[in-house]
Amino acid sequence: MSAAPDPAASAEGAPWLSPWPAASLEPVPRCPVCGSSERHVMHRELVDDSFCIAAGRWTLYRCAQCRCAWLDPRPDRASIGSAYGNYYTHAIDDGAGRKPPASGLRRLRLALFNGYTNARYGTQREPASRWGPWLMRLAGRHRQRLDAAFRYLPRPRPGQTLLDLGCGNGDFLLAAREAGWTVRGIDPDPQAVDLARQRGLDARVASLDAVADLPERFDAITLSHVLEHLHDPAQTLADIHRMLRPGGWLYIDTPNIDSRGAARWGVHWRGLEAPRHLVLFGMDGLLGLLGRTGFRDVRIKRRTVVRKFIYLSSLRMQQGHSPYARHPRKLPPMMRLALKYLPVSARHDEFLTLLARRTDDPAGPR
Repeated sequence: MSAAPDPAASAEGAPWLSPWPAASLEPVPRCPVCGSSERHVMHRELVDDSFCIAAGRWTLYRCAQCRCAWLDPRPDRASIGSAYGNYYTHAIDDGAGRKPPASGLRRLRLALFNGYTNARYGTQREPASRWGPWLMRLAGRHRQRLDAAFRYLPRPRPGQTLLDLGCGNGDFLLAAREAGWTVRGIDPDPQAVDLARQRGLDARVASLDAVADLPERFDAITLSHVLEHLHDPAQTLADIHRMLRPGGWLYIDTPNIDSRGAARWGVHWRGLEAPRHLVLFGMDGLLGLLGRTGFRDVRIKRRTVVRKFIYLSSLRMQQGHSPYARHPRKLPPMMRLALKYLPVSARHDEFLTLLARRTDDPAGPR
């Protein structure tokens, strides 16, 4: 991974500092979430300091009504693909971390984890301990990671189907299939889909903005760090509502523009990722959009364990490094203590993570 952009560097040696082709830009004068034209500039001159592959300098606006944020102008649908290249979905986790460890203590820990996922999600992992479901209640950090891997979904009934929008290389689809779901994934990236297919998964190349063209109906649809990449998230959520069977579940995980990290790190916050992140949500804006597109029974989930990753990535970017650099390895002591002990409400978590259901309402979407 190359170093983060140096504003003094030339565009010849740093292609991410060259301008995005003007003919491939589109204006976005209104908020893509609520449609308001009342806004103010939140950040100027944003560049791709996360992956150093996308050209352009970008302005992020904040909506005065719903408090979400968006890029204006932004890459159009025909050109946005060039903002992706050496993206993280082009690698495969070979599952080595799930192989039984040699040491007794590590094997016991794995057995507790497997006992929890077997009971909670329906897997058949071994070794497994019957104490896992009980002891994981006391191990919030580990339970969060296990729940996030299965996206908090209920155990499926036989034959229930799941669609993962933006499936990437299929890591989650493997876990969902292991839990008993009949799985399918779509992703606009042919390279990522090819990796998923090599793993025996039903994955197809398709635009995430055109999901309404799918004729099937599903019992669960998941979007993990996808909603912020969409040109029209409101239309996509309305399409997803129609694609879900009554009582079906929607899972969303997306960066939170109202997070403590977004306020602390400013233009270096890892969640910005211009120009791939076209829209960034706050809690109120996302909940309002879900209500308008017909979703009810929204359940907020807490993923506090990601704070350290986001803060350390942002610190590296602030110091001019890639967020995946090896140094610095640790946060400053006072920052570590603050992350560990200072309370943070769900409204200010780094990610907005939630489940919502399609519940039949005679009035329909609002």
